Amino acid sequence: MREYQIEPSQLRPHPSNNNWTQPKSYGVWELPHGASGKKYRYGNNPIRGIELENEFGRVSLIALYTNRDAAKAHSDELNA
Repeated sequence: MREYQIEPSQLRPHPSNNNWTQPKSYGVWELPHGASGKKYRYGNNPIRGIELENEFGRVSLIALYTNRDAAKAHSDELNA
């Protein structure tokens, strides 16, 4: 599923909502050391990244995808 992986430079803001991207994107983030639960999380980019930063402080974007299932698979693989 890595064929759905994209670079941040391939994204642009959605014209009607700055919390969305074109194309729609899904990120995989690494939580800081010591965070409880799964160390890697995924979700809508950039909204999920903002939520994780608010909850855990600094988080690292690992990868971006245009396919939600590909982002979930990558997160699950990293958490295994």
